[in-house]
Amino acid sequence: MPNFRLTLLGGFGLEDEDGRRIAVASRKAQGMLAVLAANSPAAVTRERIAAMFWGDLAEERARHSLRQVLSALRRDAAIVEASGETLRLDARACTADTVEFTTLAASTDPGELERAVALYAGVYLDGLSAKEEAFEAWLFAERTRMSRVAVEAMARLAALHAEQAEHEAAVHLLHRLLACDPANEGAHRAMMRSLDALGRRSEALHQYHLCRELLLTQLRVEPDSATQALHDSIRKAGVALRGSEGRGLPVIAILPFANFARTPDLDALAASIGEDISGQLSRIPGVRVVVQPAVVAAMQPNPDDLTHLARVLGASYLITGSLRQPEPGCVRVAIQIVDGEKARYLWSLQQDLPSRDGNAGVDDFVAGTTARIEQQLALAEAGAPDDRDDGQDAWHKMHQASSALYSAGWSEAAVESAVRLYREVIALDPQFALARAQKAMVMAFAQKWGLLHGDAAREEARADAEMALELEPTRSEVLGVAGCAIAELGDPARAEPLLERAIEDNPNNAQAWAALGANRLLQMQFESAIEALRRGLRTSPTDYRRSVWLSALSSGLIRLNRLDEALDAAQGACRSDAKFYPARIVHAMVLTKLGRDAEAVGALAEARRIRPQLTQAEVRRFVGRALDGIATSSGFR
Repeated sequence: MPNFRLTLLGGFGLEDEDGRRIAVASRKAQGMLAVLAANSPAAVTRERIAAMFWGDLAEERARHSLRQVLSALRRDAAIVEASGETLRLDARACTADTVEFTTLAASTDPGELERAVALYAGVYLDGLSAKEEAFEAWLFAERTRMSRVAVEAMARLAALHAEQAEHEAAVHLLHRLLACDPANEGAHRAMMRSLDALGRRSEALHQYHLCRELLLTQLRVEPDSATQALHDSIRKAGVALRGSEGRGLPVIAILPFANFARTPDLDALAASIGEDISGQLSRIPGVRVVVQPAVVAAMQPNPDDLTHLARVLGASYLITGSLRQPEPGCVRVAIQIVDGEKARYLWSLQQDLPSRDGNAGVDDFVAGTTARIEQQLALAEAGAPDDRDDGQDAWHKMHQASSALYSAGWSEAAVESAVRLYREVIALDPQFALARAQKAMVMAFAQKWGLLHGDAAREEARADAEMALELEPTRSEVLGVAGCAIAELGDPARAEPLLERAIEDNPNNAQAWAALGANRLLQMQFESAIEALRRGLRTSPTDYRRSVWLSALSSGLIRLNRLDEALDAAQGACRSDAKFYPARIVHAMVLTKLGRDAEAVGALAEARRIRPQLTQAEVRRFVGRALDGIATSSGFR
């Protein structure tokens, strides 16, 4: 039986029969063993080996160097058989992973292909440099050959998995294949088919776009007709665009902001703020925004007659704003939402911006203000008369569902009301992707916090998240909410690219930023998690999910032992939603870390007051066993 095992796939290694690593320090000795293994069981001439590694030396000196390498190798592992002018790897003393790999990879048996793929641990002789020109050429060719053999084996095995409807296994294998050969168009098609078969149509369509980008970048070609046809068939197999999209939705007109300071330097800022808010509101689902030129034209000749202006534009709501300069270095911005029919103020905001902050401060202000306007419009629409056609009614109930959580906070009753309304929305419009995504997210959180129970609710949430992605595979709002749901349902690795795509499409998507932060907490990436959560909180400072986001932020800060910041975040979470009991648990956790056990007992008691049925097991969902002592002494079961 062979006593030694030579590893060349993924890097060089040599072990004895007990698994002890044999040190082969000489780079040329490692290369020589690789050449002998590649030719096994055939022999290789000494002349060829000498020429590959010592080609710049005279023949006698080259042979002398070869003899020295062989002598050193024999002392530790006698695995090279020398016979006259030839050398070979002694198969009786040593096995090589490449020999076994190439034999298994040629098989059609699924089990043997599995073993071949498992053996391919990475790039052939990874990390070994090739300084000699002859060896460099040989190594490049051998790496290419091994990679090609691995790719072909993976492709055949993935096809066998797909034929058996084992699409998860196929997807996993195809990810490995594409890591080796990113521009392999056939593998991209196989991935698209398996993702589609799993109901993950949005990912299948995204795979096409990834394939197209790689082909254009690496080969400067478009996908071939088979790939394009597959993309079209997957896209067309999805449900057509929602019938309610754009029909009967409330119309918003943003009027040009007035410069009451009458200083020329604020004219550009006033125009910029108005245009930026208009652009960001246009991304919000469920509303339509009048383009600025149409607004300016409608304001002539009576710019102050808001009722007339709303009627001409067909606007349900008008956004007005102004800039003043109460003192040097300070700009005061005032913004109002006006009911277009009744010409009455529904909401107003006034905020001072330090002019020295430049664009960064203005960008944060615009993002935060847009989020506040969105919430106020949702509340206004939720309270509007319920006498609309089906398309409008779906949006009306959608706003009511969101309002149930805006106004009531996270409680079992609020969740039950919101889920019921979301179900009514979907019954009215089964193609309403955002409604499905929001329902999935609410149900995922509610189950995590003990506000919903049972596998049926979990599966309903998962099905809605998948359908939302299938219906709207590229929309930032849907990606952000559905990605959050998928993360909370236990698949953070899959959620990560969905959330990143949501942010790439809309950098002001607060939900996507916060969800990305929470998702990275699950993956123990605490610094980047905190950064993303803070970006979400800064973008949408009054979001109804603020208590959730602040609780997650506090948890991340605890893990980094930044306890004062964690305490501020936990207290903010408690203030944001008086009925959100998990915030009290996180608050208790911070207080315990700070040695303030008496206050921690009070915080935990407050959580129990909000949720009388709270158990010790539920407390552990949020903070592990850190509060077991306090919970036990407080009478928790």
